[in-house]
Amino acid sequence: MNEQERILCVLNRKEPDKTPWFADLSYLYKSMEVKGTLSRKFKNEEGYLEFHKELGAGICFYAPFPWSSTYTNKIQHNIQVKKNIQITEYMTSLGNISCEERFLPETFSWAITKHYINSIDDLRIMTFIHENTIYSKNFTEFSRISNLWGNHGIAAAFPSISSAPLQKLLARWAGIENTVNIYMDHGDEFETLLNKIDIAESPIFDILCDSTCEYVEFAENLSSEVTGATFFQQFNMPHYQKRNKQLHDAGKFTGIHIDGTLKPCLSMLFKCGFDVAEAVTPFPIGDIHIKDLRKEAGEDLIIWGGLPGVLFSPLYPEGQFRAHLNELLEVFSPGSNFILGVADQVPPDGLLSRIKYVREVLGN
Repeated sequence: MNEQERILCVLNRKEPDKTPWFADLSYLYKSMEVKGTLSRKFKNEEGYLEFHKELGAGICFYAPFPWSSTYTNKIQHNIQVKKNIQITEYMTSLGNISCEERFLPETFSWAITKHYINSIDDLRIMTFIHENTIYSKNFTEFSRISNLWGNHGIAAAFPSISSAPLQKLLARWAGIENTVNIYMDHGDEFETLLNKIDIAESPIFDILCDSTCEYVEFAENLSSEVTGATFFQQFNMPHYQKRNKQLHDAGKFTGIHIDGTLKPCLSMLFKCGFDVAEAVTPFPIGDIHIKDLRKEAGEDLIIWGGLPGVLFSPLYPEGQFRAHLNELLEVFSPGSNFILGVADQVPPDGLLSRIKYVREVLGN
């Protein structure tokens, strides 16, 4: 079997010849580009695929969206980049909102220093922006990359990032404190506005249903300690149940990116309709031991992950990495609804030798 056949085997609840091994190498890859250490043979789209092939990992992330968006003449959108600062601004008749991000060269990542939404007025503006967004099909680029990757993987299609409106606020637009404060002060309107955003993004799901993609991932950056059971059940679960049913009716498999703490949200994901929990991070980085993951997730949810990204760093001993991998493969044998993956990304200092070692252990 090739890696595409193996992952489709698991998604179809069948037993593959070997455990599928898919690693998100994008963070490592981009950091190597910035540092100037990326070999010429790995550059461009074909090189990104070859990077995965040489390291022995299946490829799944990141194909172009199968949809695109524009705005009506009621919205002006502007992005300014000054050195390591990026400012994104939306200008509307209701007022303007902006986000400021700073590039951190030490970690090769961007940090939000000013959120779009800091008040109920900002949330009203963001809702207005969504109601004046036009979505259209963009299958050509997605299909091109999917064909390029071929049997070495499967191209994941994404709704908007994040999909559930509450997750957009918590992970990107507002942060935890602003989200909670707005909810506490304007509970009824908060819920109304989130419902309007959900409705405004319905065309994205119609497009995904019409596309040729086989697997749709909700890039939620879900962490139980941030979202919590009450918020999850009140806001996220109805959204997920509705959208998963829609996608399943169209013949798609669905997964959710849960890359933070797992209790209690992991136990609720199958009830939400998800086939897969992706980027599952166990102890010692996460809050659930490997041996307890299946009990917490339930028998039917496919677990994708298990290898915390930090274990690829030289900060952690080689022996600890190998022992963790061995335990993982002892608990999750082929046919146990499991896809071996990095939780959630190999970091910039990740050792290529450890990525290759996983393939050596699994076999070709």
